[in-house]
Amino acid sequence: MGAYDFNFDLPAGETFCPSPERVRALSKLLPEGNFAFAPRITDRKAWEIWQNDPFGQQLLKDARELVRQPCPELNDTAFNACLDDNSVTEINKLLPAVRTRNTTFLLAEAIFDQGEFLKVIESDARSLGKLGTWIHPGNDLDRKNLRRETHDNDLGSCHHAVNFAHFHYVLGPRLSEDFLSYLSTEVNRRLFDPFRARIEAGRDIDWWLIVKHNWNSVCLSCYAHAAVAMLPKVEDRAWWLAFAEANLYNFTDGFADDGLCTEGVSYWGYGVSHYFSLAEIIRQATGNVIDLLDNPKARRIARFPDRAEIQPGRYPAFCDCTLDAKPMEWARMWLDNRIGSEADDLTEPAPADFDPFADMKTQMLDGIFMWMFRTRAPRQALRRRPATALRDFFAPSHFLICRSSPTSKRKFTATFLGGNNGVNHNHNDLGTFTVLLDGKDMIYDPGLEVYSMRTFSKQRYESQLLNSYGHPVPRIAGKLQATGPTHQAPTLLTEFSNDTDRMVLDLRGGYDCPTLRKLEREFIFDRRGLGSLTITDSVEFSEPTEFESALITPGEVSASGTTLNFSNGNSAITVDFSDSTSPLVISRDTIDQLPHPTRVALAPKEKVSAITMRLVIRPV
Repeated sequence: MGAYDFNFDLPAGETFCPSPERVRALSKLLPEGNFAFAPRITDRKAWEIWQNDPFGQQLLKDARELVRQPCPELNDTAFNACLDDNSVTEINKLLPAVRTRNTTFLLAEAIFDQGEFLKVIESDARSLGKLGTWIHPGNDLDRKNLRRETHDNDLGSCHHAVNFAHFHYVLGPRLSEDFLSYLSTEVNRRLFDPFRARIEAGRDIDWWLIVKHNWNSVCLSCYAHAAVAMLPKVEDRAWWLAFAEANLYNFTDGFADDGLCTEGVSYWGYGVSHYFSLAEIIRQATGNVIDLLDNPKARRIARFPDRAEIQPGRYPAFCDCTLDAKPMEWARMWLDNRIGSEADDLTEPAPADFDPFADMKTQMLDGIFMWMFRTRAPRQALRRRPATALRDFFAPSHFLICRSSPTSKRKFTATFLGGNNGVNHNHNDLGTFTVLLDGKDMIYDPGLEVYSMRTFSKQRYESQLLNSYGHPVPRIAGKLQATGPTHQAPTLLTEFSNDTDRMVLDLRGGYDCPTLRKLEREFIFDRRGLGSLTITDSVEFSEPTEFESALITPGEVSASGTTLNFSNGNSAITVDFSDSTSPLVISRDTIDQLPHPTRVALAPKEKVSAITMRLVIRPV
């Protein structure tokens, strides 16, 4: 499918089929009939409470606006155009637009039950049925799915299928037998039948089943929800729940034991929200007997955003994250608000104007249904208090967040990241660090590139935003950092106190350079006074070699002697490099992709056998 994603066969004697004993045990726990987070449309007491709620009113308004618009032209022509033009721009607009229509019409119809949107729901659904495949063109480069020669499934097809299943269950009493049969046929032939046949045969198994990132939790959650909502036999519903339960460990294995999401805050929300969704449907299905969130690692994963907040509302942008990345607020609050949860002394009432639906994507129903029908009090939410610790250190992930003293007049904070260059949504950024001052980025990771056909191809690291050129890390002998999990930056030392935090990384493993003997980066964060950050690179070569370090900034840059001045709005810092062991030459470049940050390079005039480059960063 994708550049590095290949379906696979199992060796003889191995299987991913759930054990018959587990299927039988779950069958005994499940309700006799189909179910979902949301009740059927005929349960007017449950649905009508949302009619006068701002969420329900907005849905009705949105649905009436959408019904006046033609259905987006998501068809085989658009699929082919994506591949012919080698551009995902248009298809990436069409796919979410279609799903947004599906979910908006379903919700508005279920809440108000006037038959107003039933015709357009059926018309849109039948248009989807005309497509050769529901998967993204980028996952069908040879167009075998488009020609219906095979049936793979990906994020897009799974989301379409689960929407069809919810049409079938929630709106079923208002739909014709013919349309119900159509919905069931489409989901079975596209989703359930091909994948179960592959699992039972142990052949051509979709690659996402064994990956350690969001695809695993998202796809498994969609299969589970579609199964319980649509499949008529309890044994089949139990089979898919047992299958999803047995293979979800691949997703959680993608997290270190400290709970850090290597995919970044943006993908934490996508992957973890579906992990929650799967856990909750299993909890509902089994009458609270099975709770996948009732273990320490799951809770650390759920609490990751609480520890990752650098300054109020600001989060790390490593890996494929937007610069303004924030966790899905409803997902961040899920553990404290789901049915059966209890308040503790770390929670407080959310502000009166808090809207749990504000950051939910209306193209996905599971999170919306969860908050509407599986929380203690959907409009009286609890949330965790903001992070106030001096630091958060994710030791297994080699990631440090340092915050200023609570009594400081300036919010001066910094982060430091090691690890390896083979994580999910990886950027080659070992040793990267960021500096924020009063909410402004001063030295930063410029985040993800605008997704293109290149982003997840073999040409991924041609991007200056994804390779190490666009990160504040060294360049050795003119070469950038190497890619892959074997290229690592382990932590050599940590020393933490109320005044200072010190951490040292060994960056040598990040580079394929035969003359490199030593490359250690020391990070010292000092909270005293207005605060300071000292970055020291200690480097040794077996023979004279080129060495360069860099700072990446969105702000303005000027130089005076051995001092650089960075400004961003009303915030400013100085970078003093006078304590380096060789005179440094400063050069500047503009990264060739949005947001077009400035790269400030610092390098000795000549090749060196050894150098200590020390940068002292202070707020102004």
